[in-house]
Amino acid sequence: MESHIILKNVTVVDIGGSYNNLRLDVRVKNGIIDEIGTGLDTKKAQILDAKDSFISPGWMDGQAHFRDPGLELKEGLERGLIAGSAGGFTDVAILPSTSPPIDNKSSISYLISRGKDCNTPCTPLPIGCISVGRKGEKLAELLDMSNAGAIGFSDDSSIDRVGLLQRALEYLAPNGDVVIAESNESDLNPGASIHEGVTSTALGLTGSPTESETIRLNRDIEILSYSGGRLHIPIISSAEGVKLIRAAKKRGLYISASTTPHHLTFCDEDLSNFDGTLKVHPPLRSKSDRKALRKALSDGTLDNIVSDHRPENIETHDVEFSLSPFGISGIEATFAAINTACPDLELPRLVDSISNATRRIYNIPEVHIEVGMDAKITWFDPEKSFVHPKISGGVNDPWKTQKLQGAVLGTINGANIYLASQ
Repeated sequence: MESHIILKNVTVVDIGGSYNNLRLDVRVKNGIIDEIGTGLDTKKAQILDAKDSFISPGWMDGQAHFRDPGLELKEGLERGLIAGSAGGFTDVAILPSTSPPIDNKSSISYLISRGKDCNTPCTPLPIGCISVGRKGEKLAELLDMSNAGAIGFSDDSSIDRVGLLQRALEYLAPNGDVVIAESNESDLNPGASIHEGVTSTALGLTGSPTESETIRLNRDIEILSYSGGRLHIPIISSAEGVKLIRAAKKRGLYISASTTPHHLTFCDEDLSNFDGTLKVHPPLRSKSDRKALRKALSDGTLDNIVSDHRPENIETHDVEFSLSPFGISGIEATFAAINTACPDLELPRLVDSISNATRRIYNIPEVHIEVGMDAKITWFDPEKSFVHPKISGGVNDPWKTQKLQGAVLGTINGANIYLASQ
């Protein structure tokens, strides 16, 4: 069946594209951008028109978990992809810390095939494990997984063994694939559940100091300097961590780094009532750390934003704070949360941080609004109040109670379309 839509009177936000900052009509026929201009003939087309709305290259989430395979009761791939579509994402990098782990080419093929069967506007892009079974001992079959479609490699944890990180960086360097490693020295204050500071002391909880991030980050930067290759730090949480990333980039190292909407929004003081919804890893740190993260996003020291979506069901989440699992469910609110937390962030920078900046990290082609290209488009309004679509299965969602600004109006990926109004 032929599909034919026109996005009417939209402002294009597309750094590096031919139509950036222009207000135009965009015709999409059968999943291809067919025509761009003003006053396009609307005959026989479905018209998508909203006052003062914008479009951009389809957004890409650099890190999310849909609990599939193994814990589909918490979400599952199809429900997660629909939630991603509602969040404006045409692509999502899927974490490999499932049960069983995504550590072989068959597991990669499974996710890609399932994604096609789900037939949503959101495409799953698998991340493969660095080590067999995520045990941190022996390299997994990285090249096989890369050839099968893995876009990067992570154990969704820190890499304790120096030699394992060294070999992964060296092995993947010729292929251009990225190694993703958390920066956390877990043996420093084991069992920490929040940031070490006044709040942790007042609550009587073991805190994770900033040094737990910087000690490991310093080590991994030096391994990168020695080995070469490409290293990505999935979540930076501290001002000191930002300084280390900035210095490493000045040295010319191939390093990139992200943070999350919740690290840009909340701080450790927000856990003063033992709110398990805000128990995340790495922890929410001080107000000064939050300020440094916002500045680092603006100046490009932090490359992109990831949702770090980790849904939990009521059985696992509705427990006392010490037993509550780490993680936030938030893929649907990512744009609105960033837009609200960082009101001074320029819109083109915000959009790039959740779209092509993520693609650059994974060394995959950028997407642009151009005639003849496959349609990967996010349609949005940064001034409209956010209404939570409540699609994700995650109950650990702090955004449902927040007043946020910024709404996704629709997501187009080829012939698959999500519209918030339907």
